[in-house]
Amino acid sequence: MTASRIEEGRRIEDGDMRGAPDVAASGAGSTESPVTVLCVDGDSLDRAQGLSDRLDAPLAVDGADFPSRHFEQGSHLSGAAFIPEPGRLYLKVSRDGLSLMRDGMELRPDFAEMLPRIKQGALQREMLVKAARVKGVEAPRAVDATAGLGEDSLLLAAAGFTVTLCEADPVIAALLEDALARASAHEVLGPIVERMHLVAGDSRIALERAGASAGVQPDVVYLDPMFPGRTKSAAVKKKFQLIHGLERPTEPLDEESLLQAALAAHPRKVVIKRPVKGPYLAGVKPSHAIAGKAVRYDCIVPPR
Repeated sequence: MTASRIEEGRRIEDGDMRGAPDVAASGAGSTESPVTVLCVDGDSLDRAQGLSDRLDAPLAVDGADFPSRHFEQGSHLSGAAFIPEPGRLYLKVSRDGLSLMRDGMELRPDFAEMLPRIKQGALQREMLVKAARVKGVEAPRAVDATAGLGEDSLLLAAAGFTVTLCEADPVIAALLEDALARASAHEVLGPIVERMHLVAGDSRIALERAGASAGVQPDVVYLDPMFPGRTKSAAVKKKFQLIHGLERPTEPLDEESLLQAALAAHPRKVVIKRPVKGPYLAGVKPSHAIAGKAVRYDCIVPPR
């Protein structure tokens, strides 16, 4: 797998759903990027510069870890150590991959952490896998319309789905792209992530295109909008506060348009992750639900 897995043309890959129009990066037109791209070694400088351009984000370098050849006469780099600005989000670029960091916290998505959950016995006990299961389909297709860091998509792919991951936030999409690329070299994860295809942009556009393409509609559309009212509390792992600094909880109007787009793609079912005692998404009662201690999966089965 290469960096081309993420489509700069913003289209669904592999012929499942093609032609989604271009979607502007979230930073376009804004006065300030939510992140600064931070390069920490000379081998990663070209990649960091490319990400800076792609995200329309400022670029910083930590010269303390650069080889001396980068500081020749006329170079715009200095050998000074970089001091992060308090409260500022940084997209760190290094030989080890991409990570998001702020105030001493750092998040580098790693699908290898999911290995215990995708073992066959454990995988079949996952509530999402139970909720998404479709009968009589040998090669099911799913769209994860709110992909985030892709953990739920990995569960679906491990269960045999070909999964299109849609992520609107360009910084999160970059982190997810990097995690997929690293996982592709893993003996166990490699065959699984080959069934995962990332699209950067508004999932509502991709779903609309899918619904208009006869014969390639997804069997399942999965929605995991951020829980309403979720804040940076002790209940949220500290490292995921970094992600919440980029995303906002789904607003009621967005909930309605997201669900409408999912249904318009003509899936066999829509699976929605909710707080166990939370309201239905957009107020729509599901056909049935699978509930655990903390979360619930509402399943909407449209008439066929």
